[in-house]
Amino acid sequence: MSSVAIKGYEVRRLLRDRALPTLLILLLGLSGYAAWNGADWVQKRDTAIELIKAREQVRSANMRQFVAQGHSSVILPVSQLVLRPGAMAPLSIGQADAYPFNAEASALGDYTHLFKRVWADIGSPTVRAAGRFDLAFVIVVLLPLVILAATYDLWSRERESGVANMVLSQPVAVGPLITVKTVARGLVILLPSTAIILAVAAWAGAREPAGLAALALTVLAYGGFWLAVAVVISLLARRSTEAAIAAGAIWLLVVVMAPSLTLASVDLVTPAPSEMRFATDLKSQKTEIAERQRFYREANPAPVRTPAPRISDRLRDLYADRVALDSEIAPMIAAHRQTKDARRQLLDTVRFFLPSVAVQDALDRIAGSGADRALAFESQARAAQLELRRLYKSYLDRDALVTLTEYDNVPGFHFQETGGAFQAGVLADLAALCIATLLMLIVARVLRGQAATP
Repeated sequence: MSSVAIKGYEVRRLLRDRALPTLLILLLGLSGYAAWNGADWVQKRDTAIELIKAREQVRSANMRQFVAQGHSSVILPVSQLVLRPGAMAPLSIGQADAYPFNAEASALGDYTHLFKRVWADIGSPTVRAAGRFDLAFVIVVLLPLVILAATYDLWSRERESGVANMVLSQPVAVGPLITVKTVARGLVILLPSTAIILAVAAWAGAREPAGLAALALTVLAYGGFWLAVAVVISLLARRSTEAAIAAGAIWLLVVVMAPSLTLASVDLVTPAPSEMRFATDLKSQKTEIAERQRFYREANPAPVRTPAPRISDRLRDLYADRVALDSEIAPMIAAHRQTKDARRQLLDTVRFFLPSVAVQDALDRIAGSGADRALAFESQARAAQLELRRLYKSYLDRDALVTLTEYDNVPGFHFQETGGAFQAGVLADLAALCIATLLMLIVARVLRGQAATP
């Protein structure tokens, strides 16, 4: 019997199975609801950003009036820096709720002023949310169940019915036979599932061609891993009941237990630093520094200059105090960031050993909702704040007031994307999935002799 004939028989057999359309319809319904959730989140985030930008315009117009009146001060815009959702954002909300998407950059603001909305919302349940029912959840958690439901009895059914003995009595190698059956089932269940996911992602607004291509590769790679798992199960289980139990147990281990236990282990090795304690300690140190600076200014008042400068020396003292404050709190901020970075690097490393976590990470990166993009925004926002401060100092040094033209031409903020759909992190995740699949196939090759046993 040729491989083409076996494949055709397997495909026809699956198409006659009434459970297959039910699985695909269920996947379509859940994917559609998840994609709607993602699109709704994007819409709400865009609405919040538009509200922030509208308030910024009103505030900027008010400050512009002071510039026009020639107040003896350096008046620069207070910029509302925002991180807009990525082109593939409906795919995965990911960690977008756990990082700030808005920063307020002012020339004399310090580190805590930059993300003051976040500091005020540390205890928010939204920030600490474990996740949402988005399309990434469907892919990571539910897609394996669909694949296993269609492939768990890949060989056990033939063993139970006695067909296996009849087939193996012919000059047919068991390895190629199971391979052909696996490919046939993959074509029937994995390709339609991938098409459904791509369709609902595009319907929700995730239409970037490169992003859709990366999504398709990720789904196919993850599905290939679970097909390899089904092959191993079929070689070990002699009854369909045993195969079903084994499939459920492996899904529970790979998707639920292993990530949870790994996260618990990471918490023991590198506990997450307390944001509340950090905010409290930083606020305490800032208060102490501000009191010390105030006492110093009272004891050492600036001499009165004649003729008086156009810009009050009080603003120069305030600028010097802000720079000194940043220098003093920098070590505490750096230590806190170093602790967070060490934990994040450990989590980034262990994801390569967990297929479900690697897929989630890849989807977050494709959607632009991962930690790397959020941290890049924080870094660029801080750079924008420092650039605004340098501009402020240039006016102090020149003792020059800001003109309307200069006020209107202050550079705006535009977030620079750090990677596309096929960024290094996504490729690393895909490589980890391929390696995991290869390891499962090696195990299957070692166990291929089990298929011939009744």
